[in-house]
Amino acid sequence: MAKCGAPTKAGGRCQRPVVTGTSRCAVHQGPWSAYGRAQQQEKEAKEKKRKIRKKR
Repeated sequence: MAKCGAPTKAGGRCQRPVVTGTSRCAVHQGPWSAYGRAQQQEKEAKEKKRKIRKKR
């Protein structure tokens, strides 16, 4: 399995496994990545659905 490899605060390289479809782990990919963007959109959709249900 591939490793993240992002530089860490300690000066080494991250050894966490990468998220499928990306080159970084969940900690180092950030919200600007395709994976992070998809997670945000999913969260917004759930909130919108919940808001609609509350109004009824």
